[in-house]
Amino acid sequence: MFLKKLYLILLPAILIIALPAFMRPGPSPKSPASMPDCPVIDYSNRVIKRPDCGKSNGSITGIIVTSTGTKITYEWRDEDGNIMGHAADLLNIPAGIYTLTVTDNSGCTAMISTPSFKVLNLNAVTIDDSRIVIKNSSCKNDGAISGITGANASTYTWVNTATNTTISVSHTTADISNLAPGHYQLTASNNSCQDTKDYYVNTSIILPEITSHNVTDAPCGGNGNITVTLRVSPQQPRVISSFQDMKTGTHLYDGIITADIPNPVLTTAAPKGTYGFYVEDPSGCAVLLSTYTVRGDTSYVDKLNSVLTNDRCNQHLGSIVPALVGISGPTVFYKWYKSKGVGKLPDSLISQNKVLTRVGAGLYRLSAGIKGSLECMTSGYFTIIDNSPDLPPPIAKGTTICVPGMINITVTNTDTSKLFRLYDSPTSETPIDSSRNGIFYRNVDQTADFYVARVVNHCESDRTEVTETVVASFKRPNAFTPNGDGINDFWDLEGIDKFPGADVTVFTRNGQQIYHSVNYAVPFDGTYNGTKLPAGVYYYIIDLKQPICYGKISGSLTIIR
Repeated sequence: MFLKKLYLILLPAILIIALPAFMRPGPSPKSPASMPDCPVIDYSNRVIKRPDCGKSNGSITGIIVTSTGTKITYEWRDEDGNIMGHAADLLNIPAGIYTLTVTDNSGCTAMISTPSFKVLNLNAVTIDDSRIVIKNSSCKNDGAISGITGANASTYTWVNTATNTTISVSHTTADISNLAPGHYQLTASNNSCQDTKDYYVNTSIILPEITSHNVTDAPCGGNGNITVTLRVSPQQPRVISSFQDMKTGTHLYDGIITADIPNPVLTTAAPKGTYGFYVEDPSGCAVLLSTYTVRGDTSYVDKLNSVLTNDRCNQHLGSIVPALVGISGPTVFYKWYKSKGVGKLPDSLISQNKVLTRVGAGLYRLSAGIKGSLECMTSGYFTIIDNSPDLPPPIAKGTTICVPGMINITVTNTDTSKLFRLYDSPTSETPIDSSRNGIFYRNVDQTADFYVARVVNHCESDRTEVTETVVASFKRPNAFTPNGDGINDFWDLEGIDKFPGADVTVFTRNGQQIYHSVNYAVPFDGTYNGTKLPAGVYYYIIDLKQPICYGKISGSLTIIR
């Protein structure tokens, strides 16, 4: 009985000790010994959605993070370290490998990450060549490739990479036979995905190895060169080598290769075309080791080494000395055109000399070639610019006059300039005056802007704006008809309201003042003390209370009855 009671007393302690470490009660959160809890990632119920091939419609969802913190931060990265998302669910992703890292504000310093999740393409195609069998070929083209399978593949396509031609398409098997020695590429595919691998079928005979080659392009109407360097094994049997035109089958070179010369160098002259390098064993089995293309029509206009002189100030001082590659001799012709733009024809023929001289800024096209040969022709474009000196604009200041009249605009920095032009707008093409001493005289009746440019040879500087100010630019009619018809019954000084305090006085011929007003609040109506003044000529003085105009504005006024 005593033992049973003791067991019941000790049972809670025994159960606590038996618990895993992460389930045992820890110290109080207020205890100094307390440590922050790190977030826990539960990815056991993750759901991976595969994307379609070439699309970003995959996802990883269903991951749950438990944390004692109040803020959880998610960071998804791909296999290259690029950040892909900041939420528990990773959406809109392509196929790849992704890892989630979680942090919180609990004070945990450890990096809490998931394992890497591999997201494969939906219905992805994979070529399995673990059981491949490659049969080498003799000259009878009896090579074969078998044993390859493709997961999810519905079509198998073989391409001969040397000729870039499709040699087999099958919907059932990747096996292929009747192959010549060479390089072949298999593409296994379905409606949305594909996988590609390369395979080689070697020759069953002992062949020399090509270690290097060099091809020189053929000049216009001439021959290029093909040079091949080989490595020959000690077991190399005697074989015949040849360069053959792939189009006509013509042999350009035949030679013998044996083990006596371990590193033979074979070369042949060849016009433009594609040539195969073959070796043939004593049984007559010929194998194509490689193909080489000699490019022709290499003539061109060498703009880098051509000499071009730009124009200055539209004086037509430009010139072009062309450099040609692949074209030379006494039968070469040259035709220069003033072009409307690259590819825009027709152009204007301007010269048939080799060197183009005395031309202005513009685009020029050279057509050159050998007379009687349509193949030996080339062309090139050149651009000549107007490399004009940077002329400083003239210095000139405007003046202020009281009433309309003659003004002068004077350029102060004449320097070595020979000509100045005066314009009435910043964009007008035709000047209104020109001067060799930089002084212009103009009649102005109101405030106006003028523009002055410096001219040297055919170069013109930027234009300097000069404002000529007319202070009294208000209207001053020299007559009016105060006859009561409601038309022109008052002396209308339109615009005088711009001059506060303006003093207006009207006199008779004898100097008698008959009208006076400040600010011209009540216009002059042709009366004096209520009596109509007789028709005739009267005189006025207007003081605008402006320093430059003080006592200067006067004139005659006619009353017409």
